[in-house]
Amino acid sequence: MRWPAPLQRRLDAWVSRRLPPGRQVTLNQSRIFIVPTRQGLLMLGLALVVLLVAINFESSLNYALGFWLVAMLWAAVHLTYRNLSGLVVQAETAGLVEAGENVSYSLILSSPRSRYRGPLEFRHEDWGQVGAEMDGQDTQVTLSRPTSQRGRQPLPRFRLESRYPFGLVVAWSHIKMDLDAWAYPEPVEQRLQPVGTEPEGDVSNDHFVQAGTEDFHSLREYQAGDSVHRMHWPSFSRDELVVKHFVDYQAADQWLDWHALPGLAVEMRLSALAWHVLRCQQQDRPFGLRLPGYEIEPDKGQRHLERCRRALAEFGELR
Repeated sequence: MRWPAPLQRRLDAWVSRRLPPGRQVTLNQSRIFIVPTRQGLLMLGLALVVLLVAINFESSLNYALGFWLVAMLWAAVHLTYRNLSGLVVQAETAGLVEAGENVSYSLILSSPRSRYRGPLEFRHEDWGQVGAEMDGQDTQVTLSRPTSQRGRQPLPRFRLESRYPFGLVVAWSHIKMDLDAWAYPEPVEQRLQPVGTEPEGDVSNDHFVQAGTEDFHSLREYQAGDSVHRMHWPSFSRDELVVKHFVDYQAADQWLDWHALPGLAVEMRLSALAWHVLRCQQQDRPFGLRLPGYEIEPDKGQRHLERCRRALAEFGELR
């Protein structure tokens, strides 16, 4: 249910003060609220009618029925409250995804007392209803929500509910976890412009060299099994048995530089860098990333890819 905007803002502010966020939240009496469900209200109304009839007609059977219905409601409040009381909700991990994709958050439910707590429901408009069931052991819960733009994607305040065992009352708490996911920019192809010149030095320091067949590198002594086609015949005429050694030069480390995309808006530059990051990864090329005030040294591999994507996602918040 949504209240009028001014009232909703005041309600949200009150909830934020009463239930502050944290990496770990323990549900206690100050955090748990209980209200009757529709079935509970019907039973309460029926109990009142039965008691009125009992008072009017002085019927012992109606008294017994009325008090039994009230006792059922009291038992439902007590048992449903126990499902949430003492429950510990702990933030674990959050995902890193491309803007526009769904991002996942992982939570751990635990309890100092090992007991069955019945089915629990995690409710929010972004994911609807996600169920979990605790049977005395730690339980992992994964929540997922869509992303619409690059940057920080905090886990929104959600509602944790329990209606077990009778469904006559619902115990609930609003929970805000200190857990952030990140969305890196959607890759968009843009051409990089040259930026300055690289320092001079030994070419071998700027390339990955491996034995191959493309470029002559040096002469070395003949070894059994070397092809006769690689014999260096001028040296052979001087009674020297040497062969030609060839290498293949892989591409030099590439720097993906913020300033290599002049004239573009901030988000478009980040999208272009995300495209080049992905391209270098697909080509298995070492690359580094330069952003204003932040630099990642050249490397390659999945961990390097995720680090660069995280830097693009966090741009504007890097310290």
